[in-house]
Amino acid sequence: MALETRTNGQSQNWLDGRYLLGQELGRGGHGVVYRAYDRETGEDVAIKVLKQNVADDPQYAVRLWREAQSLQMLWGTSVVKVHAYGNDNYGSVYMVMELLIGETLDDHLYDLEDFDQLISPFQLLVALDPIARALHTAHSKGIVHRDIKPGNIFLVDPVMGGGVRLMDFGLAKIAGAGDLTQAGMIAGSPSYIAPELWRNEAPDHRIDVYSLAAVIFRALAGRPPFVGNTADLLIQATRAPRPRLTEFRGDMVPEVDDWVQRALALHKEDRYPYVTSMWNDLIRVVQMADTPSGEKARAAFRLPG
Repeated sequence: MALETRTNGQSQNWLDGRYLLGQELGRGGHGVVYRAYDRETGEDVAIKVLKQNVADDPQYAVRLWREAQSLQMLWGTSVVKVHAYGNDNYGSVYMVMELLIGETLDDHLYDLEDFDQLISPFQLLVALDPIARALHTAHSKGIVHRDIKPGNIFLVDPVMGGGVRLMDFGLAKIAGAGDLTQAGMIAGSPSYIAPELWRNEAPDHRIDVYSLAAVIFRALAGRPPFVGNTADLLIQATRAPRPRLTEFRGDMVPEVDDWVQRALALHKEDRYPYVTSMWNDLIRVVQMADTPSGEKARAAFRLPG
């Protein structure tokens, strides 16, 4: 994977002669993410490296390239920043990204729930507003993320400047590019997959509208819209009535249940057509409440018209 050198008796792994690989930050089925030092810029970065057993498969190299391409097309939004993409003389295929310090939304929600707390509606609006904007930009450029979930939303530590990042465009679909997902394979995470994907129908950007709404429901309710094993989730997502958020949140107005019905609609034709329309309607519903969150939302957010 990398050139190994020894300094003061200790081995060092260099990638492409430029990046000194350090602590492993995470791994998936196809790649490993490392903390690394870029000796040309003097900065710490994160590097996703394809595992050796898949690096020789052109499909996975193209998938990583498409992820890098998607991220570069969305530079300036709240997606994780990508600095470089390449391969070295040892066959390693890699992508260099900004190093994020903080925690995922998934971890943050579980931390709150360990103390029997749920995130407030206003806090959620503040956290996810940049994500909604980034998705809107992605869709306008023909990019569909296809794997929106709490684990792919990163809350940057305030000490490091704060903010939020949308991560992992590894399943992203770019308009005009061939689909790398095998026939019959469902892209995404089961608790957040839109019904049309379960039904193997042709998807569009509205699968991201559904998934982001499912993330919002999970954050506010303390659980995803539907729970169970994969077979249970398939049946519920494609057949069951949409859940009522007011059963979990007494501090929200009844209109939020109408929002859920449309945001998580069984058929994409009945769903909000865009992330912006779904998001603005959620803001409106939060602003209606006679609560601290409602008061803060009325002061902080201005809706069109």
